[in-house]
Amino acid sequence: MKPKFDAQTILGLAALGLAGIAPNLFPAAQAGLAKLSVTGKFVLLPSVLALLAIFLVAKARGYSALERRMVVGATAGFAATFGLEIVRIISFRLGGMPGDMPRLLGVLLTDRFMVGPSAVSDILGWGYHFWNGVAFGLIFVLILGRRSLWWTIIYGQLIGIGFLASPAVKSLGIGAFGLDMPVMPLTVFIAHLAFGLMLGLGLRRGFPEPEQG
Repeated sequence: MKPKFDAQTILGLAALGLAGIAPNLFPAAQAGLAKLSVTGKFVLLPSVLALLAIFLVAKARGYSALERRMVVGATAGFAATFGLEIVRIISFRLGGMPGDMPRLLGVLLTDRFMVGPSAVSDILGWGYHFWNGVAFGLIFVLILGRRSLWWTIIYGQLIGIGFLASPAVKSLGIGAFGLDMPVMPLTVFIAHLAFGLMLGLGLRRGFPEPEQG
């Protein structure tokens, strides 16, 4: 017997697929698959608009469960990125990171890698960086809802491991998993620990009663 999916479930699955797009574009660019300046225009922006459209449809159709999950996931992911950034910025200022990630994202988005950052590229880079946090929050909530802090801490570490294993780190010239610069993997570990903790606290605030776990 085939499972039946209602409209709200189908919209939720579509939102999940769209949320998974943004975090993969930077690694894809660093792997040489497609320039971020191109995918930013023709993949990232449409995915953001499509997610917004799904939220508006869910709100208009009264799909309260999906609407709430999207609001809570996006808000918690956005807030959790501040925790990650506090750790990253401190480490960067102390020489523990090979570069300024949001600034790098900005010059890649605007195709200014050879000429350097501008005010516009910085804004876009920070926007993309925080949108990735939103996307990770959406992915977690759309799949699992609210869980205990252990779930979000582990989730944060899996994101960090995925980043360290990606072509993005190899392209920075610091070896596989950044092991040629030992402080960098430690920074990623602590930063994503902060992300996971803040994501879990945000979900706890957004969902007063735990759904599971």
